[in-house]
Amino acid sequence: MLRENIYINKKGDNKYEIITKEVNFEPGVYNLFTLEKNLFVIKKRFYKESNYPKKETQSTNQKNTFQREEKKEDKNSTQTWYKKALELKKKLMQDGFLVIQDVEEVRKISYVTRQEINSGEILGIRGFDKKYYILTKTSFEKIKSQILDSMASGTITYDELIENIKVPKEELNGAIELLKEQSDIIEVHKNIFKKV
Repeated sequence: MLRENIYINKKGDNKYEIITKEVNFEPGVYNLFTLEKNLFVIKKRFYKESNYPKKETQSTNQKNTFQREEKKEDKNSTQTWYKKALELKKKLMQDGFLVIQDVEEVRKISYVTRQEINSGEILGIRGFDKKYYILTKTSFEKIKSQILDSMASGTITYDELIENIKVPKEELNGAIELLKEQSDIIEVHKNIFKKV
């Protein structure tokens, strides 16, 4: 005895799992219909052969409609992505720095500022705290001179830098990471820096 509908779940390439219990396949022709992304239903073909192409045409039309809707969604999501990227760039240009933890946002800002990055007007680095520090060159040069002047007498602690340089803590962290990368300063011990 065969049930009219047999539900299966796709597990991988050419791997399926039958969800319906007590299934006995009888000889015959079966059709596979998609219900969701990985969920299908098998139906035994009970209709005449002449009706088969008509059903295919209907499903093809449905597929075309779905593809058109999907393209609209892709276009809207691309516009949203680009709009968010421009907002990040605007914030960077206003504040002079940006701290990002999300890799996708880093991709966005990298895309819209690629010319400035190539010309050296925007600098960026990933710190050991897994944050991405992005600074404009003018902002970085201003902080760089203050940090190096503070280290003229020798070593300086992170807390002393915060007291001496009146900038946001995250902007200072980004400048320190860039200075360490450029070998202008070294971290002698944890949070103790020295000019090279």
